[in-house]
Amino acid sequence: MYSCVNNYRLNGVPKRTCLENKQWSDFAPKCEEIRCPEPIIPEHSILSVTGNDRMYGRTLIRTSETPVDGTRSYKVGAIAKYRCERGYKVAGEPLSTCEDTGHWSGDVPQCIYVDCGNPPKLSNGKVTLASNATYYGALALYSCEANFERDGVSRRLCLENGTWSSDVPVCKEIQCKAPDSIEDMKVQVSTHSVGGVAHYSCPKGHVMQGNSTRICLMDGIWTGRAPICNPIDCKMPGKIENGRVIVMNGTTYNSAIEYHCVPQYVRIGPYLRKCMDNSEWSGEEPRCELMVEEPQESNLGTNIGIGAGVILFLLLIIGITYFKLRKATPVKNTENVESAERKEDRNAAVMSYATLSDRNGYSHGQIPRMYGNMNGESLYDSPYEETGRDSGTYEPEPVGRNGSVVTINGVAVR
Repeated sequence: MYSCVNNYRLNGVPKRTCLENKQWSDFAPKCEEIRCPEPIIPEHSILSVTGNDRMYGRTLIRTSETPVDGTRSYKVGAIAKYRCERGYKVAGEPLSTCEDTGHWSGDVPQCIYVDCGNPPKLSNGKVTLASNATYYGALALYSCEANFERDGVSRRLCLENGTWSSDVPVCKEIQCKAPDSIEDMKVQVSTHSVGGVAHYSCPKGHVMQGNSTRICLMDGIWTGRAPICNPIDCKMPGKIENGRVIVMNGTTYNSAIEYHCVPQYVRIGPYLRKCMDNSEWSGEEPRCELMVEEPQESNLGTNIGIGAGVILFLLLIIGITYFKLRKATPVKNTENVESAERKEDRNAAVMSYATLSDRNGYSHGQIPRMYGNMNGESLYDSPYEETGRDSGTYEPEPVGRNGSVVTINGVAVR
């Protein structure tokens, strides 16, 4: 019995018999290596065969245009890999193995042309075909215009199913985020697009430290750093000679300071200064100078004259009022004559009759009581009693010897 090792096959009879003539029947068989012929290469395909044959150990590449060599064979275990030319895809199993039957496994695949068509256009960008083709395996490159950035892949491949790989990217306008700022600082942004300017401003009473403007760049960030606002500080004012400075409420913006001089000194300059927005105190710094008394013109005479005039005027008014209120009224003569009492001011004037004299200077001697026999009820109570309630007339004034009227303290009597 004859048999061969693996990957070899018996060429001849597997069994021989010893004959009577002492010879073996038939011829002795041979073990021949099993090999597969050159695989079939379909149109538009590329074939690569890999095996560990001594002669064909390296990978051999064949195309449909390569002449067929019928003497070439491949040992068991060799692998044939099918690919297609650009724009074609393999339809079928791309791998085939040389089996111990001496045949390639599976069916021979075919190459089918695939076209993905033009990729869609890109808004605010452009699409570039690397090979200027749209068939299977072609590459489409995506880019965006200036001031726009791509959101998505930069390249797409035409797949064997006739579609482009991945999703279509989008070109978005580059915009900077809201610029950062500190509390109470105002920021005005012209636009958040590339080239936009952010203007910073500090509240009143503060000074800015840093740049007041920032620009939006193409990478979506603002130039530089945000400035800061520092409170305006006019610092402590300097001391003044022969005086003192009182700081009212600090040295920041709108704060106030007062200037005072010691006794015997006078301030030359402002009493109050304020901290301005230029970090300076308002006005000029005052000074304290020794007080110098200047001689003053004497106004004594003028003052005396004015005072005397006022007094005379008041006396004149009082006199006029007094004489308007006072009127002459006849009274009866008694031993001790009492002056008439004015009803208005209740002032009484009393004078003895013995001392009376008339207007001509005549002096009376011992004069008897002229009305001693008269009842007291008939005397006048008032020197200016009216004769009748509604008469509107007064008694006639008493007349002296020579026709003159006798008066007592300016009051006419009988």
